[in-house]
Amino acid sequence: MQLNIKENDQLENQVIIAGVPEHLNQLVSVTVNNESVNEILEELKKHKIISSNLGKMTSTYYPLKGQSIRVITVGLGNLKSLKVSDLLVVFGNLFQFLKKERIHEGTLLFDTMLSQAIATSNTAEMLGRQSVQSIYQFDSYKNNKAAPYQLNLTIQTTHDAIDDDIKQGESIGASINLAKDFSYMPPNILTPSYYAECMINHFKDTQVRVDVKDGETLQNEGFGLIHAVGKGSIHSPRLITLSYQGASEDEAPIALVGKGVTYDSGGYSIKSKVGMQKMKYDMCGSANVVAMIDAAQRLELKVNIIGVIAAAENMINDAAMKPDDVFTALSGETVEVLNSDAEGRLVLGDAVFYANQFQPSMILDFATLTGAAVAALGEDKAAVFKNNQQAPLDAILSSAQLMNEYVFELPMTDTEEQLIRKSDVADLVNHTNGHGKALFAATFISHFAGATPHLHFDIAGPATINKATHLGPKGPTGYLIATIVDWLRKQ
Repeated sequence: MQLNIKENDQLENQVIIAGVPEHLNQLVSVTVNNESVNEILEELKKHKIISSNLGKMTSTYYPLKGQSIRVITVGLGNLKSLKVSDLLVVFGNLFQFLKKERIHEGTLLFDTMLSQAIATSNTAEMLGRQSVQSIYQFDSYKNNKAAPYQLNLTIQTTHDAIDDDIKQGESIGASINLAKDFSYMPPNILTPSYYAECMINHFKDTQVRVDVKDGETLQNEGFGLIHAVGKGSIHSPRLITLSYQGASEDEAPIALVGKGVTYDSGGYSIKSKVGMQKMKYDMCGSANVVAMIDAAQRLELKVNIIGVIAAAENMINDAAMKPDDVFTALSGETVEVLNSDAEGRLVLGDAVFYANQFQPSMILDFATLTGAAVAALGEDKAAVFKNNQQAPLDAILSSAQLMNEYVFELPMTDTEEQLIRKSDVADLVNHTNGHGKALFAATFISHFAGATPHLHFDIAGPATINKATHLGPKGPTGYLIATIVDWLRKQ
């Protein structure tokens, strides 16, 4: 999107875009070519040509100084109760409408989008974010690609300091789209090694340093659980470490850990033919972590971050792990594998333990981990588990509420602590046949965090969506990227 921000009201094209609140007297006075836009909107609303319903798009033509001007409006609802998350609907629907109608230039009357309930900077940021995120498309492997959509948008406003806010929103939107790019890639292309190469190339010439351990190194250095998951594939696993230093060297980093299973067949505990479909999305947690760090460097956040991506393919061959096998974790503990389809907790166990060696102030991990979390909370909500009271859950939940991303805490108790040790032959076991499987998996992973404050986010449900929304097309969602970025900005 090409932006031109101006204060004068002289129209430079034939399209004006305005927000319509439930009560038009809530609008500030706005003019175009010295004509009152408020009066135009009042007349159109009186004849029910336009709507104030939240996110409702309308389009009509109106005579203005001898010219027929296209007037595009988006409903804002009641401005007094407007929330930041509502602006995602407003601007998402708006930019999707502009793209669908192939409108390539227009004038956005920014002041008609403002509410006293929301800071002007937040409104500008949501505009920038949705100008990128909402119109995302992935057609890299199609021959009949759609023509790239270009929008030249003039923003008319009396506020002269919104340019940086819009750009920050665009940066966050671009990072969310980066996660979607990785998640959409087919698994025969996005192998663990290629995933690592993509990160090296993406972060070249940025403040993010990338270190990669290949399969042989992982085996030699004792990453027994990641090796166990990946050894059934011809594509050996990788451990990718992303280091971002935005604060002083003596400030402890925040560790972000992502499950990067680039394809999950289930191994010898094989999935059904339907259950195996879309298992390329089993790396969404890791893609979201990459995006969080990408946003941090784009926004130049004053925080230190260590990102750890455990990338592996869970496949079947004569070397693949099988039920009853025992492997030694990086921690030195032995783990009995009762279910090879419970592989995410294995790679995360090694990854979390490794992240702890950087002496972080806290560890957050993100994974499409269990169907049990979906059964408990539904497809649109993430489960979160904390290991102690120092974990910053309340602050993150506040950011999640602001970004309208549903996160609910589930417990880890002494029951699960006992169950993860219920093996006759090893220190730990990776599976339980009883209920509470999401709690069991979270407790298994958290065990490797030790006393370090740790939050485990199970995003198995909301990591993908089966229909398009104001946030973009169906498929991967980049869930919790906006939440964690908002929280990181407040550190």
